Amino acid sequence: MLTNRLFGREREVALLDSVYASGSPEFVAIYGRRRIGKTYLIREYFEGRGAVYFEFTGQKDAALNVQLNDFRETLEKVFYSGKPIPRLDSWKSAFKILAEALRATQNVQKAERAVVILDELPWMATPKSGLIPALDHIWNTQLSTMPEVILVVCGSAASWMIDHLIQAKGGLHNRITRRIRLMPFTLPESISFLKSRHIKLSLRAAAELYMAIGGVPYYLNQIDKRLSVSQNIASLCFSESGVLRTEFTSLFRALFGESDIYEKIVRTLAKRRGGVSRTDLLTALKAESGGSLNRKLGELEEAGFIARITPYDKRKKNALYRIIDPYVYFYLAWIEKAPNGIFVNQGEAYWLDKIRTSSYQAWAGYTFENLCLTHAQYIQKALRLDHIPCDTGGWNHIPPKGHPDQGAQIDLLFDRADDTISLCEIKFNAEPFSIDKTYAKVLQRKLDVFQTQTQTRKTLQLVLITFDDFKPNIWSEDLIDVAVDATEIFGGHP
Repeated sequence: MLTNRLFGREREVALLDSVYASGSPEFVAIYGRRRIGKTYLIREYFEGRGAVYFEFTGQKDAALNVQLNDFRETLEKVFYSGKPIPRLDSWKSAFKILAEALRATQNVQKAERAVVILDELPWMATPKSGLIPALDHIWNTQLSTMPEVILVVCGSAASWMIDHLIQAKGGLHNRITRRIRLMPFTLPESISFLKSRHIKLSLRAAAELYMAIGGVPYYLNQIDKRLSVSQNIASLCFSESGVLRTEFTSLFRALFGESDIYEKIVRTLAKRRGGVSRTDLLTALKAESGGSLNRKLGELEEAGFIARITPYDKRKKNALYRIIDPYVYFYLAWIEKAPNGIFVNQGEAYWLDKIRTSSYQAWAGYTFENLCLTHAQYIQKALRLDHIPCDTGGWNHIPPKGHPDQGAQIDLLFDRADDTISLCEIKFNAEPFSIDKTYAKVLQRKLDVFQTQTQTRKTLQLVLITFDDFKPNIWSEDLIDVAVDATEIFGGHP
């Protein structure tokens, strides 16, 4: 049941369609970062459908008795026409009454679905609340026996949702029937989303906006069509009331317990644009437990903040971790470092000045590399590789200290099933790009080091990815095999 108001969530709606039509009890887990649109998705899809629509949202840091009282009031409103019911003393008793009410309703309207939504479930699970055992018990003994029931649980705290539901080892192990990890929009999806709000941007303007705030629907909804992209970024990030000025801390606190540790990890990654190995992370963080770091890195990956770049040689120790979330990196690179005084009334002037600096150009170049990494499927299609099996990854060679060999790094490569490896060089250019003699030597050295270190027998293809046009010359003639620009990858104007 895709509506215009659920624009950009076609895959998720298709899954919910199958849930609704299954004729079986369903236990659906939806998780994703703060502001990603979880509540909006489930309300827009389910509200007004079926015989029963029961929605309860947990309160952050609220005591158990407060949560239970709110739950009782919701039960009274949905099932008892507002008439009071006895006080609830535990989640076990609360869920028992819910199940009884559902069964009574379904005895009257057997053919209709009954939708139960527990939003921000991690906030309901206060210390010693007994919520998980109670949920486990009511699902296994009652709700799973009701073919009409669709139980949807949502949460922003990715680590909690994964540990207690997705990868639960207790009574809820393997009970989740469907799982939706709600992610930000891609750049093309963001362009289309803005177009649906009658905001039309050039591809460059849309990319610069995306590189600063990403594809989070809530962030994109703040864009003012009367302002330029630079003015919008200044308003959102560098004004006293800008919604993204202080979003970073709130974002991590909403998602993770011990959020300061997760913040420390991303701050460490932000210092090295090319990525950081797990070994170097352990050293930088002075971490005692590699297992604990692995878990936190996995949770940051699952939340979409960082990526592990799989090396060509498939050796885990050579994998590099890097920030891929545009807003997180933008905050650490620009918002956090801005002088406090500019936020009152000088934010727009401050940002308009910064975008003319070499620091901005360096940031934009790195961020465009990240954009390409997270949109590899679009690049693969532009290279006409979408029908060729490929392993996507990166590669880097760091010679030992004192060794005469030179290092090299390939941010993106496609190891193809047709005996070819496409090595991608990425450039964020504002004017038609051409290769000079010095840069040609750099690229040739990369190819030579890759060939020497990997000893591959596959054909090496050098791909140049630019934002704007590429201008061939004598230095690129025998070096660049394929050149594609952003228009070929992402399409032209919206």
